[in-house]
Amino acid sequence: MKCSTSLPPRVARILGVCAILPVWAAVAYARPPKPQTAQPQAAQPQSQSQGVAAPGGGPSDADASEYKNYRLNMNNVTKYVAATKAMLKLMADNPTLKKDLESQRDVPTIDEAVKTTEKYPEVSAAIESTGLSTRDYVVISGTLMGATMAVGMKKQGQIKAYPTTILPENVAFVEKNYDKLNAMMKTLRQAAGDEEGP
Repeated sequence: MKCSTSLPPRVARILGVCAILPVWAAVAYARPPKPQTAQPQAAQPQSQSQGVAAPGGGPSDADASEYKNYRLNMNNVTKYVAATKAMLKLMADNPTLKKDLESQRDVPTIDEAVKTTEKYPEVSAAIESTGLSTRDYVVISGTLMGATMAVGMKKQGQIKAYPTTILPENVAFVEKNYDKLNAMMKTLRQAAGDEEGP
């Protein structure tokens, strides 16, 4: 999936918070980021429409704002991890459901990600059993992915400053809880049968 941000494209693909079917985001960003060398390129224009993906597959202004303004805390992240584990178990127990979800893993907006997820009542029920709404889950996916990857890339020296698309309080939360969050993501890799990751 392409994301439209002010960052170079290779970096944007890691830090972008485009809406995707959330269970796949959880497993994908749980793996440590690999070093990358990004070449500066012109920024992509953002969409001015509401709830419509920007040209090039980036999030709309409304989606980008929703991701940025969502406040992460250990309570909602813990619920997110529990919901993801429940979803992974559903997929392990139901190969047909797993195949269906794999075929719909890429969606352009938060609204469409929510609608896609809610096509599967058992998936919505797994999310809601943790106290999150489906929309909360989708937004946490993008927000947590963006903040975690940004902190990881800064630690590796791949970026010098955090992008303005990420709320400072969220990167501060990730920095403070970096080891704990990595341990939580490891449990997701284990649940997905990918303990080590590439």
